[in-house]
Amino acid sequence: MYLLELDRTMCVSCGTCIDICPEVFEFANDGLSSIKDVEISDLQKLEMDDPLCTEDAMENCPSGAIKVYRD
Repeated sequence: MYLLELDRTMCVSCGTCIDICPEVFEFANDGLSSIKDVEISDLQKLEMDDPLCTEDAMENCPSGAIKVYRD
């Protein structure tokens, strides 16, 4: 199991995560990145069986807003 965290307070709206991993990330109405199908909040979390492309998004996020943990 993996835990994906997105700290939207650190997001700089560059869209890198969306370019790398559009199946997980999208822009919310406020212009910040968001995890799809997760309620908008400052810190979004999603449990996943497969990290998919989220680790690449984490490694390429210029603000460090994305964290992926292995449970």
